Amino acid sequence: MTKRRMQQLDLFGGFEPPAPPPPSAPIKTGRSEPLVWVAEVWLLREYDASEASILRHITLRKGLNVLWAPPTPEDVENRLGDGQITGHTAGKTTFCRMLRYLLGEQRFGTARGQDKIREALPEGWVVATIVVGDERWIVGRPFGLGLHPFAARGLSFAEALAERGRGGYQDFLADIRRVVMEPVPVKELPHQREPIAWEHVLPWLTRDQESRFAGLVEWRDPSSESESPRLVLDDRHVVLRALCALMSDEESEAQRRYEDLALEKQGLEERAPRLADRAAEDRRRLARLLGVEDDTNDAGPLFAARFRETVTRRKASLAAAEEALAAQALEVEQAEDAARQAAEACGARVEALREAEARREEAKRPSEKKREAEEGAPAPLPMRAGLCSVPLDVAMAKGCPLAASHPAAAPMTREGKKALAEAVMEAKRTLAEARAAQKEAAAEHTRRRSALSAEEKRIARERAAIEEVERLYDYMTAAEREADANTERLAVVTDEVKASSERQAALRREQEEAEARISERFRDVVRALLGDHVEARVEVKGRRLELRVEDRGERDGAAMQTIKLLAFDLAAMKLSMDGHGQLPGLLVHDGPREADMDGRIYERLFLYARHLEESANGSLAFQYVVTTTAPPPKEMQKEPYLLFPLLDASKPEGRLLKMDL
Repeated sequence: MTKRRMQQLDLFGGFEPPAPPPPSAPIKTGRSEPLVWVAEVWLLREYDASEASILRHITLRKGLNVLWAPPTPEDVENRLGDGQITGHTAGKTTFCRMLRYLLGEQRFGTARGQDKIREALPEGWVVATIVVGDERWIVGRPFGLGLHPFAARGLSFAEALAERGRGGYQDFLADIRRVVMEPVPVKELPHQREPIAWEHVLPWLTRDQESRFAGLVEWRDPSSESESPRLVLDDRHVVLRALCALMSDEESEAQRRYEDLALEKQGLEERAPRLADRAAEDRRRLARLLGVEDDTNDAGPLFAARFRETVTRRKASLAAAEEALAAQALEVEQAEDAARQAAEACGARVEALREAEARREEAKRPSEKKREAEEGAPAPLPMRAGLCSVPLDVAMAKGCPLAASHPAAAPMTREGKKALAEAVMEAKRTLAEARAAQKEAAAEHTRRRSALSAEEKRIARERAAIEEVERLYDYMTAAEREADANTERLAVVTDEVKASSERQAALRREQEEAEARISERFRDVVRALLGDHVEARVEVKGRRLELRVEDRGERDGAAMQTIKLLAFDLAAMKLSMDGHGQLPGLLVHDGPREADMDGRIYERLFLYARHLEESANGSLAFQYVVTTTAPPPKEMQKEPYLLFPLLDASKPEGRLLKMDL
């Protein structure tokens, strides 16, 4: 690094930070080993343990592991159009993707990257020795499609490949879950409603280089096409807090309870106006049917009392009308009988008139009838004396000697004729009276029958109206009950939401000690990178973590964001070394120098990792893998910190896979 480079001002206006400070407190008794770490990686042309098949064999260790692809030396003259790509595209990110692939991620590159590797190495494999707890696994995954991964416990690289066995990979992942995930005090993500899994933790431990180290929980960028599980923001913060012992299952359960209550409260609040409107509309319709004024101030018990009073009155009126209907029906029957009797009387009067007129006509023509009878009379029949079976009027017309002696055969006198005429007149008069009586009786019957029918229809309408009113009242009261129940439940849920929020706050207060631990370690890392005068802390705001760095006010900006999240990752790793939380002790940072970070601050990242090694007294409970193009400190550009070989993109054999893709 040139003198000018060394004198470059850092983010704090020329402040020359001191060397990394010693730990702020004695190292607590913690782990002696990482829960998960990678010991060796082999990149194979094909599934074979021979030297001819091995493209790369990279040995890693516990502690700091730097995969370096050096840039063009700075003392080389820089000219336009003259240069070589050396540090970039050498395979650093591919190496990190291979580690992620071995540890359970679905892909080992972007779709295009995978296709190019498969085209160049259709039979290729990546194999590694991975230590989980106290078990050593040989784990292999193929580049090609249609092949299955394998994992073998307790075998060497050559032995595992010599067996040519398959399977066991899911057992390997299950062992990671057992060692890393089972002790996690939070078992379920509150939003996703699924268990916290290794697949949710791995993205944090192996951040995407594509995500640019720009956000605390921005672990995977869509452009990396990793197919890692996508968690909502709050659940990603839960993963951080759970592995750093910043929350427990009780808080997680309280958070789930809070979310359930908040969701129910939202639904109740949305339903409340709809239920109130429905009840009000039913009340307005009911008021119109009852013919009363709809007064919102008169709702509730007063309206119910008015309803019962009105309906009771109408029902009583209906019952009285139904009772009167029976009497009215009887009157119709009587009118019908009277009309029938009048019709019969009229018929009798017609018949009497006909008979009277017939007698009068007979009295006018007795001699004519007699002559006609004589001319056409047949010979007399023998008969008994004094007897004749022929009707008297016929016998008289025929000149029967017996009829001649009958009193009725005597000639009609003037008085007789007058009496017959009077009888006809009387018959006509009584007939006219009978016809008038019949007409009046029929009209009365029709009137009464129409009135009865109209009353029956009115009663039916009133009965239907009362039934409709009662039905609508039932609807209204049901709507009011539902609205009241909704309001009551809303009040209860509102109180429960408040209580749940307060309980969460109480649980978070119980986590203050845990927050103090992570804040202390975060402050140590930040001060190691930026200087002893800088204040730093981790805050839990609501359900999320926030990182604060202050020096004459809060410091922010793209480079500072990267520094803060790198410091947090290292603080979380240090926390796990001290025996707190469940971070497995494995951390991979792929090209963490972002946002024009000052070179000297970047160098201190390596110095701090070395400081962790030196303060561990031989018990290295972490593995920190860093890929970089920018150089680490000169005194660390050697074993054991550097991984070999160094990568160089200027020639095919210098790249990770020893070829151009």
